[in-house]
Amino acid sequence: MVLDGADAESFAAALFRTAGASEPASRIVAGHLVENDRLGVHSHGLLRVTQYLAEIDRGETDPAAAPSSERTSAARILVDGHGCLGPVAGSFAADEAVAAAAPAGLAVVTVRHTGHSGRIGAYVEQIARAGLVALACCSGPRSGHRVAPFGATQGRLATNPIAFAFPTKAEPIVADFSTSVIPEGVVRRLRDVGLPAPVGALQDAAGRATTDPRVLYADPPGTILPLGGSQSGHKGFALALLVEVLATLLAEEETADATRYGNNLALIAIAVDAGFAARAQRLAEYVLSAAPAEEGKPVLMPGDPERRFAEEHTGVRVDRPTWTALVEEARARGISIPRAVEP
Repeated sequence: MVLDGADAESFAAALFRTAGASEPASRIVAGHLVENDRLGVHSHGLLRVTQYLAEIDRGETDPAAAPSSERTSAARILVDGHGCLGPVAGSFAADEAVAAAAPAGLAVVTVRHTGHSGRIGAYVEQIARAGLVALACCSGPRSGHRVAPFGATQGRLATNPIAFAFPTKAEPIVADFSTSVIPEGVVRRLRDVGLPAPVGALQDAAGRATTDPRVLYADPPGTILPLGGSQSGHKGFALALLVEVLATLLAEEETADATRYGNNLALIAIAVDAGFAARAQRLAEYVLSAAPAEEGKPVLMPGDPERRFAEEHTGVRVDRPTWTALVEEARARGISIPRAVEP
Protein backbone atom coordinates (compact mmCIF):
# COMPACT_ATOMS: atom_id res chain seq x y z
CA MET A 1 0.00 0.00 0.00
CA VAL A 2 1.17 3.55 -0.74
CA LEU A 3 0.34 6.56 1.44
CA ASP A 4 1.12 10.23 1.09
CA GLY A 5 4.10 10.98 3.32
CA ALA A 6 2.45 13.79 5.28
CA ASP A 7 -0.72 11.73 5.74
CA ALA A 8 1.29 8.74 6.97
CA GLU A 9 3.15 10.86 9.50
CA SER A 10 -0.03 12.53 10.80
CA PHE A 11 -1.74 9.15 11.03
CA ALA A 12 1.06 7.53 13.04
CA ALA A 13 1.38 10.59 15.29
CA ALA A 14 -2.35 10.48 16.03
CA LEU A 15 -2.09 6.83 17.04
CA PHE A 16 0.72 7.63 19.48
CA ARG A 17 -1.21 10.58 20.94
CA THR A 18 -4.11 8.25 21.77
CA ALA A 19 -1.61 6.21 23.79
CA GLY A 20 -0.53 9.24 25.81
CA ALA A 21 2.41 10.66 23.85
CA SER A 22 2.85 14.42 23.71
CA GLU A 23 2.55 16.26 20.41
CA PRO A 24 6.36 16.70 20.09
CA ALA A 25 7.09 13.07 21.04
CA SER A 26 4.44 11.67 18.71
CA ARG A 27 5.81 13.75 15.83
CA ILE A 28 9.40 12.64 16.49
CA VAL A 29 8.49 8.96 16.54
CA ALA A 30 6.08 9.14 13.61
CA GLY A 31 8.57 11.13 11.54
CA HIS A 32 11.31 8.63 12.32
CA LEU A 33 9.24 5.60 11.28
CA VAL A 34 7.86 7.22 8.13
CA GLU A 35 11.33 8.31 7.05
CA ASN A 36 12.54 4.74 7.43
CA ASP A 37 9.79 3.50 5.13
CA ARG A 38 10.55 6.31 2.70
CA LEU A 39 14.14 5.06 2.53
CA GLY A 40 13.00 1.48 2.00
CA VAL A 41 14.05 0.33 5.49
CA HIS A 42 10.66 -1.24 6.10
CA SER A 43 11.88 -3.38 9.01
CA HIS A 44 12.06 -0.15 11.03
CA GLY A 45 9.15 1.71 9.50
CA LEU A 46 5.42 1.77 10.23
CA LEU A 47 5.71 -1.96 10.90
CA ARG A 48 6.87 -0.89 14.38
CA VAL A 49 3.79 1.19 15.27
CA THR A 50 1.75 -1.71 16.63
CA GLN A 51 4.82 -3.00 18.48
CA TYR A 52 5.35 0.36 20.18
CA LEU A 53 1.66 0.65 21.09
CA ALA A 54 1.70 -2.86 22.56
CA GLU A 55 4.79 -2.02 24.62
CA ILE A 56 2.99 1.06 25.92
CA ASP A 57 -0.06 -1.03 26.82
CA ARG A 58 2.14 -3.50 28.71
CA GLY A 59 3.79 -0.69 30.66
CA GLU A 60 7.22 -1.33 29.15
CA THR A 61 7.32 2.14 27.57
CA ASP A 62 5.99 5.43 29.00
CA PRO A 63 4.84 7.62 26.11
CA ALA A 64 4.68 10.70 28.36
CA ALA A 65 8.25 10.34 29.67
CA ALA A 66 11.09 12.61 28.60
CA PRO A 67 14.82 11.79 28.69
CA SER A 68 17.29 13.53 30.99
CA SER A 69 21.09 13.67 30.94
CA GLU A 70 23.89 13.61 33.48
CA ARG A 71 27.48 14.51 32.62
CA THR A 72 29.72 11.98 34.37
CA SER A 73 32.99 13.45 33.01
CA ALA A 74 34.14 16.05 30.51
CA ALA A 75 33.39 13.77 27.59
CA ARG A 76 30.90 11.22 28.98
CA ILE A 77 27.16 11.67 29.32
CA LEU A 78 24.57 9.25 30.68
CA VAL A 79 21.06 9.67 29.29
CA ASP A 80 18.16 8.14 31.17
CA GLY A 81 15.06 7.74 29.04
CA HIS A 82 12.79 7.08 32.03
CA GLY A 83 10.99 4.60 29.79
CA CYS A 84 10.36 7.08 26.97
CA LEU A 85 9.81 6.19 23.32
CA GLY A 86 13.12 5.14 21.76
CA PRO A 87 13.39 7.66 18.89
CA VAL A 88 12.76 10.47 21.36
CA ALA A 89 15.75 9.34 23.44
CA GLY A 90 17.88 8.71 20.36
CA SER A 91 17.36 12.19 18.92
CA PHE A 92 17.92 13.75 22.35
CA ALA A 93 21.15 11.78 22.82
CA ALA A 94 22.44 12.86 19.40
CA ASP A 95 21.90 16.51 20.34
CA GLU A 96 23.69 15.91 23.64
CA ALA A 97 26.63 14.31 21.80
CA VAL A 98 26.99 17.26 19.42
CA ALA A 99 26.84 19.79 22.25
CA ALA A 100 29.37 17.93 24.41
CA ALA A 101 31.83 17.28 21.58
CA ALA A 102 32.10 20.96 20.70
CA PRO A 103 34.23 21.93 23.73
CA ALA A 104 35.78 18.54 24.49
CA GLY A 105 36.47 17.33 20.95
CA LEU A 106 34.87 14.00 21.85
CA ALA A 107 31.64 12.83 23.44
CA VAL A 108 30.49 9.39 24.54
CA VAL A 109 26.78 9.20 25.32
CA THR A 110 25.15 6.08 26.74
CA VAL A 111 21.37 5.71 26.84
CA ARG A 112 19.33 3.38 29.04
CA HIS A 113 15.71 2.89 30.12
CA THR A 114 14.16 3.64 26.74
CA GLY A 115 11.94 1.90 24.24
CA HIS A 116 12.99 0.40 20.92
CA SER A 117 15.51 2.81 19.40
CA GLY A 118 14.41 2.46 15.78
CA ARG A 119 16.96 2.95 13.01
CA ILE A 120 20.19 4.06 14.69
CA GLY A 121 21.58 5.31 11.39
CA ALA A 122 19.27 8.31 11.83
CA TYR A 123 21.16 9.43 14.94
CA VAL A 124 24.65 9.17 13.46
CA GLU A 125 23.41 11.07 10.41
CA GLN A 126 22.06 13.76 12.74
CA ILE A 127 25.53 14.08 14.29
CA ALA A 128 27.32 14.01 10.93
CA ARG A 129 25.11 16.80 9.60
CA ALA A 130 26.46 18.86 12.49
CA GLY A 131 29.96 18.29 11.07
CA LEU A 132 31.23 15.47 13.31
CA VAL A 133 32.21 11.83 12.87
CA ALA A 134 29.70 9.58 14.63
CA LEU A 135 29.51 5.99 15.79
CA ALA A 136 26.47 4.30 17.35
CA CYS A 137 25.59 0.88 18.62
CA CYS A 138 22.46 -0.56 20.15
CA SER A 139 21.81 -3.57 22.38
CA GLY A 140 18.53 -5.23 23.26
CA PRO A 141 16.85 -6.87 26.25
CA ARG A 142 17.00 -10.53 27.11
CA SER A 143 13.51 -11.01 25.66
CA GLY A 144 14.95 -10.03 22.26
CA HIS A 145 18.02 -12.25 22.37
CA ARG A 146 17.31 -14.04 19.10
CA VAL A 147 20.91 -14.24 17.82
CA ALA A 148 23.02 -17.28 18.68
CA PRO A 149 26.69 -16.92 19.58
CA PHE A 150 28.94 -18.43 16.92
CA GLY A 151 28.67 -22.21 17.15
CA ALA A 152 25.60 -22.19 19.43
CA THR A 153 21.89 -22.97 18.97
CA GLN A 154 20.36 -20.70 21.63
CA GLY A 155 19.93 -16.94 21.48
CA ARG A 156 22.12 -14.92 23.81
CA LEU A 157 22.32 -11.56 22.02
CA ALA A 158 20.05 -9.16 20.18
CA THR A 159 20.84 -8.19 16.59
CA ASN A 160 23.08 -5.46 18.09
CA PRO A 161 23.39 -3.02 15.18
CA ILE A 162 26.33 -0.71 14.58
CA ALA A 163 26.07 2.53 12.61
CA PHE A 164 28.52 5.25 11.66
CA ALA A 165 28.45 8.43 9.65
CA PHE A 166 30.85 11.13 8.58
CA PRO A 167 30.46 14.45 6.79
CA THR A 168 31.66 15.14 3.25
CA LYS A 169 31.38 18.18 1.00
CA ALA A 170 28.11 16.65 -0.23
CA GLU A 171 25.77 14.35 1.71
CA PRO A 172 27.05 12.49 4.80
CA ILE A 173 28.10 8.88 4.32
CA VAL A 174 25.89 6.73 6.57
CA ALA A 175 26.29 3.01 7.27
CA ASP A 176 23.90 1.04 9.47
CA PHE A 177 23.95 -2.74 9.83
CA SER A 178 23.14 -5.46 12.31
CA THR A 179 25.85 -7.73 13.67
CA SER A 180 23.61 -10.66 12.73
CA VAL A 181 23.08 -11.92 9.18
CA ILE A 182 19.75 -10.07 9.05
CA PRO A 183 17.79 -7.93 11.52
CA GLU A 184 14.90 -9.44 13.45
CA GLY A 185 12.55 -6.89 11.89
CA VAL A 186 13.38 -8.27 8.45
CA VAL A 187 12.58 -11.80 9.61
CA ARG A 188 9.29 -10.58 11.08
CA ARG A 189 8.33 -8.84 7.85
CA LEU A 190 9.21 -11.91 5.76
CA ARG A 191 7.03 -14.03 8.03
CA ASP A 192 4.15 -11.55 7.74
CA VAL A 193 4.22 -11.40 3.94
CA GLY A 194 4.87 -15.13 3.49
CA LEU A 195 8.36 -14.97 1.99
CA PRO A 196 11.41 -17.13 2.82
CA ALA A 197 14.43 -15.84 4.71
CA PRO A 198 17.79 -15.74 2.91
CA VAL A 199 19.82 -18.91 2.88
CA GLY A 200 22.33 -18.95 5.73
CA ALA A 201 20.46 -16.50 7.98
CA LEU A 202 18.40 -18.75 10.27
CA GLN A 203 18.56 -22.06 12.10
CA ASP A 204 15.86 -23.93 13.96
CA ALA A 205 16.03 -24.84 17.65
CA ALA A 206 18.08 -27.94 16.83
CA GLY A 207 20.63 -25.92 14.85
CA ARG A 208 19.43 -27.03 11.41
CA ALA A 209 19.67 -24.45 8.64
CA THR A 210 16.29 -23.17 7.42
CA THR A 211 14.73 -20.42 5.33
CA ASP A 212 11.40 -20.51 7.22
CA PRO A 213 11.10 -17.22 9.15
CA ARG A 214 8.45 -18.73 11.42
CA VAL A 215 11.07 -20.79 13.28
CA LEU A 216 12.32 -17.65 15.00
CA TYR A 217 8.97 -17.34 16.80
CA ALA A 218 8.35 -21.04 17.43
CA ASP A 219 8.47 -22.80 20.79
CA PRO A 220 11.30 -23.61 21.26
CA PRO A 221 12.55 -20.76 19.07
CA GLY A 222 15.12 -20.88 16.35
CA THR A 223 17.83 -18.25 16.09
CA ILE A 224 19.47 -15.81 13.71
CA LEU A 225 23.11 -16.47 12.89
CA PRO A 226 25.75 -13.83 13.62
CA LEU A 227 27.04 -11.77 10.70
CA GLY A 228 29.22 -14.05 8.59
CA GLY A 229 26.96 -17.07 9.07
CA SER A 230 28.14 -20.59 9.78
CA GLN A 231 31.57 -20.02 8.23
CA SER A 232 32.70 -16.56 9.39
CA GLY A 233 30.15 -15.78 12.10
CA HIS A 234 32.89 -15.43 14.70
CA LYS A 235 33.43 -11.92 13.29
CA GLY A 236 29.81 -10.85 13.71
CA PHE A 237 29.74 -12.47 17.14
CA ALA A 238 32.80 -10.46 18.21
CA LEU A 239 31.22 -7.22 16.96
CA ALA A 240 28.03 -8.04 18.87
CA LEU A 241 30.07 -8.42 22.06
CA LEU A 242 31.60 -4.99 21.44
CA VAL A 243 28.10 -3.57 21.20
CA GLU A 244 27.22 -5.16 24.54
CA VAL A 245 30.26 -3.54 26.15
CA LEU A 246 29.54 -0.06 24.77
CA ALA A 247 25.75 0.01 25.01
CA THR A 248 24.91 -2.25 27.96
CA LEU A 249 27.89 -2.56 30.31
CA LEU A 250 28.98 1.09 30.09
CA ALA A 251 25.38 2.03 30.91
CA GLU A 252 25.83 0.05 34.15
CA GLU A 253 23.36 -2.65 33.12
CA GLU A 254 23.48 -6.44 32.81
CA THR A 255 23.11 -8.30 29.53
CA ALA A 256 21.26 -11.23 31.14
CA ASP A 257 18.92 -9.08 33.27
CA ALA A 258 15.44 -10.37 32.42
CA THR A 259 13.79 -7.20 33.81
CA ARG A 260 15.30 -4.92 31.14
CA TYR A 261 13.00 -3.63 28.42
CA GLY A 262 13.65 -1.69 25.26
CA ASN A 263 17.09 -0.82 23.96
CA ASN A 264 20.36 0.56 25.23
CA LEU A 265 22.17 2.95 22.93
CA ALA A 266 25.71 4.31 22.77
CA LEU A 267 26.70 7.31 20.66
CA ILE A 268 30.23 8.57 20.07
CA ALA A 269 30.80 11.96 18.43
CA ILE A 270 34.26 13.11 17.32
CA ALA A 271 35.07 16.67 16.30
CA VAL A 272 37.06 17.10 13.07
CA ASP A 273 39.35 19.71 11.55
CA ALA A 274 38.31 22.18 8.86
CA GLY A 275 39.72 20.07 6.04
CA PHE A 276 38.07 16.79 7.02
CA ALA A 277 34.98 17.05 4.81
CA ALA A 278 37.09 17.69 1.71
CA ARG A 279 39.32 14.68 2.47
CA ALA A 280 36.24 12.56 3.08
CA GLN A 281 34.82 13.67 -0.26
CA ARG A 282 38.03 12.61 -2.02
CA LEU A 283 37.89 9.26 -0.20
CA ALA A 284 34.36 8.68 -1.50
CA GLU A 285 35.30 9.70 -5.05
CA TYR A 286 38.34 7.41 -5.02
CA VAL A 287 36.35 4.40 -3.81
CA LEU A 288 33.55 5.03 -6.30
CA SER A 289 36.04 5.20 -9.18
CA ALA A 290 36.64 1.44 -8.94
CA ALA A 291 35.51 -0.52 -12.00
CA PRO A 292 32.21 -2.29 -11.27
CA ALA A 293 32.14 -6.07 -11.29
CA GLU A 294 28.94 -6.04 -13.34
CA GLU A 295 28.21 -3.62 -16.16
CA GLY A 296 25.36 -1.25 -15.36
CA LYS A 297 25.76 -1.69 -11.60
CA PRO A 298 28.05 1.08 -10.32
CA VAL A 299 29.86 0.91 -7.02
CA LEU A 300 27.76 2.41 -4.24
CA MET A 301 28.67 3.96 -0.91
CA PRO A 302 26.78 3.05 2.28
CA GLY A 303 23.47 4.89 2.30
CA ASP A 304 23.24 5.15 -1.50
CA PRO A 305 20.70 2.31 -1.88
CA GLU A 306 18.36 4.00 0.59
CA ARG A 307 18.69 7.37 -1.13
CA ARG A 308 18.01 5.75 -4.50
CA PHE A 309 14.92 4.03 -3.14
CA ALA A 310 13.57 7.36 -1.89
CA GLU A 311 14.29 9.02 -5.24
CA GLU A 312 12.67 6.25 -7.27
CA HIS A 313 9.49 5.84 -5.21
CA THR A 314 6.82 8.36 -4.37
CA GLY A 315 4.84 8.21 -1.16
CA VAL A 316 5.33 5.85 1.76
CA ARG A 317 5.07 2.12 1.07
CA VAL A 318 3.86 -0.41 3.61
CA ASP A 319 3.04 -4.07 3.12
CA ARG A 320 -0.56 -5.22 3.36
CA PRO A 321 -0.23 -7.02 6.75
CA THR A 322 1.25 -3.86 8.28
CA TRP A 323 -1.50 -1.73 6.76
CA THR A 324 -4.20 -4.11 8.02
CA ALA A 325 -2.77 -3.94 11.54
CA LEU A 326 -2.62 -0.13 11.42
CA VAL A 327 -6.22 0.09 10.25
CA GLU A 328 -7.33 -2.18 13.09
CA GLU A 329 -5.50 0.01 15.62
CA ALA A 330 -7.03 3.15 14.15
CA ARG A 331 -10.57 1.79 14.31
CA ALA A 332 -10.06 0.64 17.89
CA ARG A 333 -8.78 4.07 18.89
CA GLY A 334 -11.22 6.15 16.86
CA ILE A 335 -8.60 7.59 14.51
CA SER A 336 -9.36 8.66 10.93
CA ILE A 337 -7.74 6.35 8.39
CA PRO A 338 -5.84 8.06 5.54
CA ARG A 339 -6.25 7.08 1.92
CA ALA A 340 -3.95 4.32 0.71
CA VAL A 341 -3.66 2.95 -2.80
CA GLU A 342 -2.25 -0.19 -4.35
CA PRO A 343 1.30 0.31 -5.70
